[in-house]
Amino acid sequence: MQDISIIAEKLEYSVPKGVDELSILRSVDFAACSGEFVGIVGPNGAGKTTLLKAMAGFIKVKGDIFLNNNQSGNQSLRSFSLRERAQMMCYMHQDTVVPFEFTVKEVTSMGRHPWLGSFSDPCAADDKKVDEALKAVDCYELADRFVQQLSGGERQRVMLARALTQDTPLMLLDEPTSSLDIRYAQNVYRLCQQEVSAGKCVVAVLHDLRQAARVCTRICLLHEGVVIADGVPDEVLTAKNIKKAYGINANIFRNPVDEWDYYVEK
Repeated sequence: MQDISIIAEKLEYSVPKGVDELSILRSVDFAACSGEFVGIVGPNGAGKTTLLKAMAGFIKVKGDIFLNNNQSGNQSLRSFSLRERAQMMCYMHQDTVVPFEFTVKEVTSMGRHPWLGSFSDPCAADDKKVDEALKAVDCYELADRFVQQLSGGERQRVMLARALTQDTPLMLLDEPTSSLDIRYAQNVYRLCQQEVSAGKCVVAVLHDLRQAARVCTRICLLHEGVVIADGVPDEVLTAKNIKKAYGINANIFRNPVDEWDYYVEK
């Protein structure tokens, strides 16, 4: 697996609001590299998904985004073709709706498209990656079902399978566990940690602070489009930072298994 890093500098993004503009990102700096599991956390409307979409190149922002894959050095994201980007990063959307009648296996197989020639069909190795990904997310038995027939949680697992099948050194995941029960959410975190252990870089928008503190090597805390803290979980998830970001008084403590935890004071 090739090493990779992504660097965002001074990102700014606004949307129209009447005769004015609403700032979503305000001079955001962000970086992540191979071997890191970075959780982007913050309250609703903080700019988490916008930051992730900007790094994927889905929206036009002010500022600079660089990719380094050990071959190109720091190179602007704009200089890569769509195919080259898709070979370096995958993106798992928050929205899991599939508008056409595709089977689970067909949707998962779409992750192999960046690696196929213009007129090439998937080979046995591609099919093997698809099967392995479906087994990893516990959807192998659903392979022949139409995605529209699945529950929200099942669709979310299929989208993760597609991301795993794409097999890129950088994975951008937008709320990958939002529709999942405890069992499947734990499996997603385990899979992410496995990918990181294999040398990949995983950047995920997360809402569960306990899980983020437990599984992430680093956390980036956003509030109103500004990074207010970035570092290891214990340094970022302080009572002061949580108060500033979420407007609540949190009592921070170590739980019986010596993990970061909190409760909200009345």
